[in-house]
Amino acid sequence: MTYFNVKADSFKVSRLVCVGLFAAAIGNAMAAAPVTDANVSSTSTLRSNSNLSVEQRVERLERMLEARNQVLIELQAQVDDLTNTVYDVVGKNELQGNEIEQIVNRQRELYQEIDRRFSQLDSKPAAKPAVAQAAGEDQSYDAAVALVMKSKDYDAAIPAFESFLTSYPKSSYAPNAHYWLGQLHYTQGDREQAAKQFETVVSKYPGTAKVAESQLKLGIIAQHQGKNDVAKQLYQTVLKDSPNSSAAKLAKQRLDQL
Repeated sequence: MTYFNVKADSFKVSRLVCVGLFAAAIGNAMAAAPVTDANVSSTSTLRSNSNLSVEQRVERLERMLEARNQVLIELQAQVDDLTNTVYDVVGKNELQGNEIEQIVNRQRELYQEIDRRFSQLDSKPAAKPAVAQAAGEDQSYDAAVALVMKSKDYDAAIPAFESFLTSYPKSSYAPNAHYWLGQLHYTQGDREQAAKQFETVVSKYPGTAKVAESQLKLGIIAQHQGKNDVAKQLYQTVLKDSPNSSAAKLAKQRLDQL
């Protein structure tokens, strides 16, 4: 079942808008979070302390990974806030030609900023055995994210996230990876696969930060499929379980429109 009940040309425009806004949302969050500076600073610190013992290096690298994971969590939260607006605007299908042009121009600027930030990243030092598994997990996840943020290669990003989940099924990033897959499938117009990924987050990772966002996206998909009763139930669940979240704000707005 198609997501928008409109003509083919209108669907193409909506998809273009979704891709542009999706990239813009990611770019804005990337620009706002000091990921590059934190990594470069941490790498420089390790190099300047090359005379430390192996145990001290392992301990320092573990602290570095913990700090880096926190940055990723904060970055993902910013992405979620921005992409909620993307879904809301695209779902209404109200953008005009001049607005699309502005989005495309902004998207180009954001790509340039993302490329600049990624080009500043130094290569990471070799991980010690105690943290080798964590480092490999981080690198695999980062590589998949980079396909979205840096390369803009959404087709390649999908199998990259799938490969990450195969290699690290119990990773703390797993809910995020499924959520990314849902957004990527949605952006490419495959709402059925998007829904499967969001449903996985809800059913397999209850209590995680991605549940409310995934329920909101499932509600949006159901609403545009004409399943208003299902959408209403999902929006109400978001409001009940996560009343202070950004997802709840959009869920309330959509409930008022039903």
